[in-house]
Amino acid sequence: MYFCGMEFIAKVEDSQKSNIGEIAASLEGMGIQIRRIMRITGTIFGSTRSLPLAKLKIKGIKSVEQDRRLRARS
Repeated sequence: MYFCGMEFIAKVEDSQKSNIGEIAASLEGMGIQIRRIMRITGTIFGSTRSLPLAKLKIKGIKSVEQDRRLRARS
């Protein structure tokens, strides 16, 4: 499956790690595709087709950056 959009990594504020599921659900409500939630580290991996990263920094999120990991193409 080919996805044409931007993949991102969002770090949740330490005090909000217990609410990471609700924060991810809020992002999904904005049309974001959530790929993975890491509760222990407070990290959300996802992708967006149209929203700029700055719009993803909602309440409870400390930082958002583009996921720049290199992946092999299939």
